[in-house]
Amino acid sequence: MAGKNLDYRWDIVVPSHRYIFAVEDKEILELNREDDSPAERFLRYQDMKADHPVHGMITWPNTVLLRGPKTVLIDPGILMQGTPLILGLEQLGMGPGSVDLVINTHIHPDHTLANVYFPQATGVIHSKEVAGSGSDWGASFASSRLLEGKRGEIIPGLEFLLTPGHTDGSISVLVDTQQGTVVVAGDTVGPVPAYFEHGDLPADFPGREDLLESWERIREADPVLVIPGHNPPMTL
Repeated sequence: MAGKNLDYRWDIVVPSHRYIFAVEDKEILELNREDDSPAERFLRYQDMKADHPVHGMITWPNTVLLRGPKTVLIDPGILMQGTPLILGLEQLGMGPGSVDLVINTHIHPDHTLANVYFPQATGVIHSKEVAGSGSDWGASFASSRLLEGKRGEIIPGLEFLLTPGHTDGSISVLVDTQQGTVVVAGDTVGPVPAYFEHGDLPADFPGREDLLESWERIREADPVLVIPGHNPPMTL
């Protein structure tokens, strides 16, 4: 990683949130508990499906702002995330035009739809995410860049690891900070923090073997902090 003159400061501009609901007799049933964590809501959403045939979950990720030699935004989120995200940037004395790079950890719409608020930025994603997808992912940006390989530099002070499992081209971003390396892991780490903390997953979890290998690669980076896509930051 880079030297001290390239240290980045990180902020979560909009924290991750999940909203779960069901539809019965043409009415919305809100099934959220005020003190639930995102992981608890995810687990309750899985459990409620049997009793509520018409169900839904609206979710958005942690949107991470990095300020250093470049201003970088990771995973702007869904369209409805745009308004609080822009207001959050304004509180920091910034606007959409202040953002140099938008990095998407993967191509899923809950991480990418709000890219449209940053048309002057350069978009960054791994090539495995767009290959054969038929997606117009890069259309939101003035320019775009596709990452290649298993590890590399995005810009000085920022590296990426290819960490498949959630998707084939999921990446984790390694950020050089004064405190040490921070890893922005997207949905590679999740949806339940205990899975990552204990280094194990249910036997039938999708992408299980790839995820376990990706988690080991993240741990080898010796991060002082890991920021998952849909849970609060965590230490190892």
